[in-house]
Amino acid sequence: MKDKTKQFTSLIGTVITAACCLGLPIVISALTAIGLGFLIHDAILIPMFIGFIGFNLWMLNHTNKPLENCPDRGMTPFKLAAIGGAVSLFGLLLSVAGIGLAMLLIYIGLGLFFMGNFRAHKSESHAC
Repeated sequence: MKDKTKQFTSLIGTVITAACCLGLPIVISALTAIGLGFLIHDAILIPMFIGFIGFNLWMLNHTNKPLENCPDRGMTPFKLAAIGGAVSLFGLLLSVAGIGLAMLLIYIGLGLFFMGNFRAHKSESHAC
Protein backbone atom coordinates (compact mmCIF):
# COMPACT_ATOMS: atom_id res chain seq x y z
CA MET A 1 0.00 0.00 0.00
CA LYS A 2 1.39 3.40 -0.88
CA ASP A 3 2.24 5.84 1.89
CA LYS A 4 -0.30 8.45 0.73
CA THR A 5 -3.05 5.82 0.72
CA LYS A 6 -2.15 4.80 4.28
CA GLN A 7 -2.14 8.44 5.35
CA PHE A 8 -5.54 9.06 3.75
CA THR A 9 -6.95 5.88 5.32
CA SER A 10 -5.80 6.93 8.76
CA LEU A 11 -7.32 10.38 8.19
CA ILE A 12 -10.68 8.77 7.36
CA GLY A 13 -10.38 6.56 10.45
CA THR A 14 -9.73 9.63 12.58
CA VAL A 15 -12.83 11.33 11.18
CA ILE A 16 -15.07 8.32 11.79
CA THR A 17 -13.75 7.85 15.31
CA ALA A 18 -14.19 11.54 16.11
CA ALA A 19 -17.71 11.47 14.67
CA CYS A 20 -18.57 8.56 16.97
CA CYS A 21 -17.10 10.37 19.96
CA LEU A 22 -19.07 13.50 19.08
CA GLY A 23 -22.24 11.41 18.83
CA LEU A 24 -23.16 12.14 15.21
CA PRO A 25 -26.31 10.08 14.66
CA ILE A 26 -25.60 9.07 11.07
CA VAL A 27 -22.25 7.49 11.94
CA ILE A 28 -23.56 5.78 15.06
CA SER A 29 -26.57 4.46 13.13
CA ALA A 30 -24.37 3.15 10.32
CA LEU A 31 -22.03 1.36 12.72
CA THR A 32 -24.96 -0.19 14.55
CA ALA A 33 -26.60 -1.25 11.29
CA ILE A 34 -23.51 -3.14 10.12
CA GLY A 35 -23.08 -4.86 13.47
CA LEU A 36 -20.30 -2.70 14.91
CA GLY A 37 -22.35 -1.14 17.69
CA PHE A 38 -19.92 -2.48 20.29
CA LEU A 39 -17.40 0.13 19.09
CA ILE A 40 -19.53 2.99 20.37
CA HIS A 41 -18.03 3.19 23.84
CA ASP A 42 -15.49 5.70 25.09
CA ALA A 43 -13.26 2.92 26.38
CA ILE A 44 -12.84 1.71 22.78
CA LEU A 45 -13.17 4.98 20.86
CA ILE A 46 -10.54 7.02 22.70
CA PRO A 47 -7.71 4.50 22.14
CA MET A 48 -8.84 4.14 18.49
CA PHE A 49 -8.80 7.93 18.12
CA ILE A 50 -5.30 8.12 19.59
CA GLY A 51 -4.16 5.27 17.35
CA PHE A 52 -5.53 6.83 14.16
CA ILE A 53 -4.06 10.24 14.98
CA GLY A 54 -0.71 8.67 15.83
CA PHE A 55 -0.66 6.59 12.66
CA ASN A 56 -1.60 9.61 10.55
CA LEU A 57 1.12 11.73 12.14
CA TRP A 58 3.67 8.96 11.65
CA MET A 59 2.69 8.64 7.97
CA LEU A 60 2.70 12.43 7.56
CA ASN A 61 6.21 12.61 9.00
CA HIS A 62 7.35 9.63 6.92
CA THR A 63 5.95 10.81 3.58
CA ASN A 64 6.81 14.51 3.85
CA LYS A 65 10.52 14.67 4.43
CA PRO A 66 12.08 18.14 4.45
CA LEU A 67 13.31 19.38 1.11
CA GLU A 68 17.07 19.78 0.80
CA ASN A 69 16.85 23.45 -0.22
CA CYS A 70 14.36 24.42 2.48
CA PRO A 71 14.54 22.05 5.47
CA ASP A 72 11.89 23.80 7.60
CA ARG A 73 9.17 23.65 4.99
CA GLY A 74 8.63 19.90 4.99
CA MET A 75 7.92 19.66 8.71
CA THR A 76 5.41 22.51 8.89
CA PRO A 77 2.40 20.33 7.93
CA PHE A 78 3.48 17.75 10.50
CA LYS A 79 3.69 20.35 13.27
CA LEU A 80 0.28 21.80 12.35
CA ALA A 81 -1.33 18.35 12.29
CA ALA A 82 0.37 17.39 15.57
CA ILE A 83 -0.95 20.49 17.32
CA GLY A 84 -4.41 19.83 15.89
CA GLY A 85 -4.33 16.22 17.04
CA ALA A 86 -3.28 17.23 20.54
CA VAL A 87 -5.99 19.90 20.79
CA SER A 88 -8.70 17.53 19.55
CA LEU A 89 -7.58 14.78 21.93
CA PHE A 90 -7.60 17.26 24.83
CA GLY A 91 -11.10 18.36 23.82
CA LEU A 92 -12.23 14.75 23.57
CA LEU A 93 -10.99 14.00 27.07
CA LEU A 94 -12.75 17.12 28.35
CA SER A 95 -15.99 16.05 26.65
CA VAL A 96 -15.85 12.71 28.46
CA ALA A 97 -15.58 14.69 31.69
CA GLY A 98 -18.66 16.69 30.66
CA ILE A 99 -17.10 20.12 30.13
CA GLY A 100 -19.19 22.27 27.79
CA LEU A 101 -16.59 23.95 25.57
CA ALA A 102 -14.93 20.64 24.78
CA MET A 103 -16.79 20.25 21.47
CA LEU A 104 -15.35 23.53 20.26
CA LEU A 105 -11.84 22.31 21.08
CA ILE A 106 -12.48 19.07 19.20
CA TYR A 107 -13.65 20.92 16.09
CA ILE A 108 -10.76 23.40 16.21
CA GLY A 109 -8.26 20.57 16.71
CA LEU A 110 -9.68 18.53 13.84
CA GLY A 111 -9.63 21.63 11.63
CA LEU A 112 -5.93 22.13 12.34
CA PHE A 113 -5.34 18.42 11.82
CA PHE A 114 -6.98 18.55 8.37
CA MET A 115 -5.14 21.74 7.46
CA GLY A 116 -1.84 20.03 8.24
CA ASN A 117 -2.75 17.07 6.04
CA PHE A 118 -4.00 19.34 3.26
CA ARG A 119 -0.84 21.47 3.37
CA ALA A 120 1.27 18.33 3.14
CA HIS A 121 -0.42 17.31 -0.11
CA LYS A 122 -0.34 20.83 -1.50
CA SER A 123 3.32 21.50 -0.63
CA GLU A 124 4.56 18.49 -2.62
CA SER A 125 3.98 20.16 -5.95
CA HIS A 126 5.60 23.50 -5.09
CA ALA A 127 9.26 24.31 -4.80
CA CYS A 128 10.82 26.65 -2.21
